[in-house]
Amino acid sequence: MTEKALRAVLAERPLGLVFDIDGTLSQLVPLPDDARLYAGVAELLEELRDRPNVHVGIMTGRGIDDGAKLVGVDGLTYIGTHGLEWSDGLPSLHPVQLVPGAEEYIIAGNYVLDIAERELSEVPGIIVQRKHVGGSIHYRRSPDPDEARQRILAAVEEPARKMHMRIGEGKKVVEVLAPLHVDKGQALRRFVQRFSVHGVVFAGDDRTDLYAMQEVERLRKDNILALAIAVQHADTLPGILEHADIVVQGVEGMAALLRELADNV
Repeated sequence: MTEKALRAVLAERPLGLVFDIDGTLSQLVPLPDDARLYAGVAELLEELRDRPNVHVGIMTGRGIDDGAKLVGVDGLTYIGTHGLEWSDGLPSLHPVQLVPGAEEYIIAGNYVLDIAERELSEVPGIIVQRKHVGGSIHYRRSPDPDEARQRILAAVEEPARKMHMRIGEGKKVVEVLAPLHVDKGQALRRFVQRFSVHGVVFAGDDRTDLYAMQEVERLRKDNILALAIAVQHADTLPGILEHADIVVQGVEGMAALLRELADNV
């Protein structure tokens, strides 16, 4: 995608700018709680937020409270758990809304995660994170990631099936999800419709971001100027790069492009 095409999208109003967090705005780290926004990113998000008729969204697989705490900028639309949770600003200051049908899976998600915590307590390098509905089981710190993944799946797949929950995966993480039609692609379209944007940019790096990148292609068919940015790492899936209009190298490259966005919006 050429510089001219990027500028054309950025000239549209209303404009939507939607960003993943981990691996996009913050470096990937072994402990999720240790993640921090890349230097200068918070200030750039504030600049973009304050531009007239520009809507900035943060779309993450993290729980909405966790993701918003990491970003820490009010006035953005926070979208957590791949689109399951929404808040018009920091959820510590604004109500959190769950998509219809999600609440009935709170107990089921906790049941599966209780089993995961109990059966995986002796497996080194595994971290269980709970969300409003379901949660994530990280194994990035494991000395043997392949074995850790197999142990996690062996522990949770049957309980998840029993409780009608869904299992998903990302980079060194297994997700326990509600069995709803919720993903980053569906959430991106909801964001576009909610703010009636004429142009939208999405940036991400992981398997779950591919849904949003594919949605970008569908939005273009609906006469929305849309653009997908992939943040490339050593382990980036080929499909992410294939569906991207722009590829930047690492979080450093995304921060530089974010500066360019702020200068041209």
